[in-house]
Amino acid sequence: MAVVPGATEPSEDVEAAREVAAEIGYPVAAKAAGGGGGKGFRVARTDDELADAFEGASREGEKFFSDPRVYLERYLDDPRHVEVQVLADAHGNVVHLGERDCSIQRRHQKLIEEAPAPHVDSEMRDRIGKIATDAAAAVEYRSAGTVEGLQVGEEYFFLEMNTRVQVEHCVTEMVTGIDIVREQVSIAAGEPLSIAQDDVEWRGHAIECRINAEAAHKNFAPAPGRISSYVEPAGPGVRVDSGLEAGSEVTPLYDPMVAKLITWDVDRDKATARMLRALNEYRIDPLVTLIPFHQAILATEQWANGETCRDLIEDRHWLRSLEPEKPPAPPAEEDGAAELAEREYKVEVDGRLHAVKVIGAAAAAPAAAGNPGTATRRPPRRERKAGGAATSAVTEALVSPLQGTVLRVAVEEGAEVSEGDLICVIEAMKMENEITAHRSGKLASLPIAQGASVAAGDLLAKIE
Repeated sequence: MAVVPGATEPSEDVEAAREVAAEIGYPVAAKAAGGGGGKGFRVARTDDELADAFEGASREGEKFFSDPRVYLERYLDDPRHVEVQVLADAHGNVVHLGERDCSIQRRHQKLIEEAPAPHVDSEMRDRIGKIATDAAAAVEYRSAGTVEGLQVGEEYFFLEMNTRVQVEHCVTEMVTGIDIVREQVSIAAGEPLSIAQDDVEWRGHAIECRINAEAAHKNFAPAPGRISSYVEPAGPGVRVDSGLEAGSEVTPLYDPMVAKLITWDVDRDKATARMLRALNEYRIDPLVTLIPFHQAILATEQWANGETCRDLIEDRHWLRSLEPEKPPAPPAEEDGAAELAEREYKVEVDGRLHAVKVIGAAAAAPAAAGNPGTATRRPPRRERKAGGAATSAVTEALVSPLQGTVLRVAVEEGAEVSEGDLICVIEAMKMENEITAHRSGKLASLPIAQGASVAAGDLLAKIE
């Protein structure tokens, strides 16, 4: 079986990792030995990036898996992520339930999964299925599990085996009709599998969208909050796996996935149409989720062609276009009631910058000189010229977009920075979020430290 070129043993330190990288060639992936779910996975495209990638992978491995060891392998640009579901019992029976395509990812974490894979034919299905069952049999595996691999054209590279039921097992259940969790429990009870390989059939197409509490328009920043209204989609071929309800609170302490939405239909196009309908019906208000992202991706030509959509997911401009529309201000009352207007202010309290929105009667401008009976409205905010101390203070302040813990401060107070330079790393919802400079200038203030907790709106730095 083909494997991605790389080391079979962890590297002791960065210098040892450099020797491995020089041997296998850049770009390389630094992977935590106990990692999974995209945690502890960093990419170094050059030697200059290796130290940060290695240390970041080690840090996440220690934090999430109590294992700081890191090994290196060759990083393949934009491959397809294809995995095979297996079942194995204590009586020597091993079967595979076909493959899933999990290529649409951000930060090497899956967002959309589907079965069957759009670029796997029956010959490849048999081939990679045998790779998966042979691997499970070789280690005398007993349970449900997933053999993961990378598909590059007709080539398939073995990555690893996940010895558990995965988040996306639902799409395999939908196309095979086999209850994977039931089989796993039966195996644990010592019973033989209820199906043989020849019994497995694949019907139709299934898609799963992970509903994460994330703001895609802010580069997938965590977006915890309380749910006031919750309505799930329903109907034939629609499945929702969730523990949410109105009143639930999504905290920043856990993974951002709050629900899974799965649809099935006779083919990929119809399953996509059903998913778009279900996404449109899903209401998780006022929580910010990936629902707008999924709606946008599934309507693209890239999705229709079965591409990885990496060009879109890494396009900050395209992501910003997904910002949800703000609800309209309440309409003005009739019978001469004052017109309502919306104003936004930035206020600083105890060193923290807060955004405040006020909705109330529109303020009248002073009467024009020489004509006391004439009043004019102030121009909209977008038409006013920037200026004044208040505006300057706002543009200088870099505030935290999320609540979390400062894992790393990359700069020192007084340093000169350029727009886009890394200022700090904040961990929230089991993700490390890089906070970069919003402008070029001098760091006049840096009121943060490693290990400190920050809330959304806290001042991280002032750049003059």
